[in-house]
Amino acid sequence: MQFGTVCIIGPGLIGGSIGLGLKKRNLVKTVIGVGHRASSLEAAVKMHAIDIGMVHIEEAVKNADIVILATSVNQIIDTAKKVIPLMKSNAILTDVGSTKYHIVQQITHNIRKDITFVGAHPIAGSEQRGVEFASSDLFVGCNCIITPLNKDSKGLETISCLWQLLEAKIIYLSPERHDEILAYVSHLPHLIASCLVNSIKQEYLVCGASGLRDTTRVASGDAELWINVFDHNRDNVIKSIDQFMTELAEFKSDLLKKDNTMLLDRLKKAKMSRDTVFHDNSKNQGITK
Repeated sequence: MQFGTVCIIGPGLIGGSIGLGLKKRNLVKTVIGVGHRASSLEAAVKMHAIDIGMVHIEEAVKNADIVILATSVNQIIDTAKKVIPLMKSNAILTDVGSTKYHIVQQITHNIRKDITFVGAHPIAGSEQRGVEFASSDLFVGCNCIITPLNKDSKGLETISCLWQLLEAKIIYLSPERHDEILAYVSHLPHLIASCLVNSIKQEYLVCGASGLRDTTRVASGDAELWINVFDHNRDNVIKSIDQFMTELAEFKSDLLKKDNTMLLDRLKKAKMSRDTVFHDNSKNQGITK
């Protein structure tokens, strides 16, 4: 299957990996990348993540069959409003934002009747940022959550097929359900990792080993990107914090009471839950509607 001309707005880690993956599997005619910095676009062309780099959105999207918004979440809505009037009839607009409700609602409100919007979120990446860290196999085995409002659209079928051909596992969720779940499995862990690092004196950190390094890896993520994620999903993140604080308070209470039986139960429960999902380094397949 070929997807024709694909325009990726923001060919960084995720956008660049989409381009590399599509080109490696011969799924596209042309990949156009849109960005603000000529140097980044040149790097993306050199590593074959895109075929053409452009700084002007108008020229880039007018002949695209699929336009992928791969900017930071705070730029997706405004970028969508710019490209929607410029897209050709029957084209498909999609995104890769890590929050969905606000994005889907706003874009759906502004979408033209002759084009389709399909919200998507591939749960992949790293704490690194930039096209130089992109990989053609970044999405192999990962979950990609798709948040359709119209489950019978041709656009939904096309975008689902695109992610399946990039070897991702598709999960369909409502935008609201997506944001609720991601608050716990993605946004809260980043927040906890950051708080953990901040709670340790700098001179103590140098004594940490692989356990601390692995536990706090995501704290190295781009701070500006994450503040926008927290802002978009504020209410759900606050609920997840409350849940975590309840668990933490109960753990502290068991320590104060020297209740080793309860502490052991908590540790065993955590080990069993994690090992059930992540055994043998397999990907999480447990999210359902």
